Amino acid sequence: MTFFEHNGLKLHYIDEAPSEPTATKPALLFIHGAGGSHILWSLQVKHFKQTHRVIALDLSGHAESQATEEDPEIETQYVRELASLIQHLSLDNFVLVGHSMGGGVAMSYVLQDGVCMPCALVLVSTSSDLDMRKRGSGVAKEAIEINLFLLQSALKRVKSPEYEIKKAGAKMSLTNPWIMQRDLRACDHFDISDRLGEITIPAFVIVGEHDDLIPPSVAKQLEGALPRADIAVVRGANHSPMIEQPEEFNRLLSKFLKWVKSNS
Repeated sequence: MTFFEHNGLKLHYIDEAPSEPTATKPALLFIHGAGGSHILWSLQVKHFKQTHRVIALDLSGHAESQATEEDPEIETQYVRELASLIQHLSLDNFVLVGHSMGGGVAMSYVLQDGVCMPCALVLVSTSSDLDMRKRGSGVAKEAIEINLFLLQSALKRVKSPEYEIKKAGAKMSLTNPWIMQRDLRACDHFDISDRLGEITIPAFVIVGEHDDLIPPSVAKQLEGALPRADIAVVRGANHSPMIEQPEEFNRLLSKFLKWVKSNS
């Protein structure tokens, strides 16, 4: 396991790279969503480590990372942890890929002064306003859909990668339910809608066709408010298209990375 220290906390991350040098290709730095961990990016790490350096951070309190005593805020604590990792690894050519709450962390990071700027953002199933109190029914539907999927897969004895990843996430939520609770509180206080015009690097918004938490209409609002953004709606996916439709997600991300390279 690989750790770095931030303000007295040991934070965990994974860092993998292909055997051949990839100096001209940006590293991919993945940030998980509320209650998640680097495991949610397993299918992307496996795919992209053949061609890019791939890094996935576990924010404080998640997986093997130590927790803070106080509730973290997206725009302060989580952003500082991300900035600390980027500084620790001396990254200067990278793309930030954030899912849900992790998308909020990524957007907040690029709005900071004096940080090393990524060459692009990939914003997955996220919004500039993550107040879950406005999306109570969506939160409930998402939880029901995950539990139903796990139950059906177990009954059919179908242990797909999607099943294994979602099972690991559900186990973590059951073991440490306070992590999800504090993340949701952090989301409730997150709204940077009035600052989206300041994000001038290229951004790619990806959303699942059937996402109940961040529906395509909300993702399209985000895309429209960002100065240099495009959007893709992943058919057959819910809130986690990188897990539910990994081949299509990886294809879209690969296409965007090629565009970033040709336009940098």
